[in-house]
Amino acid sequence: MFEWIHNTVSTSTITLYPGNLTLNSSAASYFQDVRWVMLGVDHDQKQVAIRPISKREIDLHLVDQNQLHRISIGNGYARISNKTIMKQIAAMIGREVNGEKVSAQFREEETLLVFDLKELCEGVKA
Repeated sequence: MFEWIHNTVSTSTITLYPGNLTLNSSAASYFQDVRWVMLGVDHDQKQVAIRPISKREIDLHLVDQNQLHRISIGNGYARISNKTIMKQIAAMIGREVNGEKVSAQFREEETLLVFDLKELCEGVKA
């Protein structure tokens, strides 16, 4: 019997670098029409969420300007450069990051792209 191989191109993947989060084309597709995002960290669940922020939300001052992070959209990827969040992620997993890849899921009802860091915490006590 054949075991059918999953198409990894359609899987949302985030690559963690010391200074930025890089989203592959599938993950970046949720942010094509925005230039700003909010980043949230759940230390207990070891998860990070990225929330797209529309121009309308910014114009109506519906979000705190101090919580906005620029997202740069490239050809087939997106990048959020932020050393502070990367230091928080490193602290959560107990080591520096350098190109690790994690899967992400988009939660339509919350409008969040969420990725789990638990798999990177192997052997690290919470």
